Amino acid sequence: MNFNEFDQPAKAITQHYANRLNNELAAKLITGEVNISSKDDAEDLAFFFWAMVDEAVDDEENNFAIDGYSDLQSWLEKAMHIFSSYIKNQGFADQWREVSHKCG
Repeated sequence: MNFNEFDQPAKAITQHYANRLNNELAAKLITGEVNISSKDDAEDLAFFFWAMVDEAVDDEENNFAIDGYSDLQSWLEKAMHIFSSYIKNQGFADQWREVSHKCG
């Protein structure tokens, strides 16, 4: 998963939620330690993304900042493009679409 130099706030925020939600796969993907290699991995990552969004909505309503970033919605929109592009580029567009329809 690619977080360029301008996406570091999105990376910090998604890493925070990967740790908070105890999602080891997401945490390792965000740091570049692993790649998804199956439909199950793709679905797990997509479900994580939408669980993270739910958590962030609550956090933003409570004025919670992560690493000094309080505009969580803006950074999660950026993260959505990163996650969806990554999953689709790995060949799992159907899994992203299916989970997004269920959760998004």
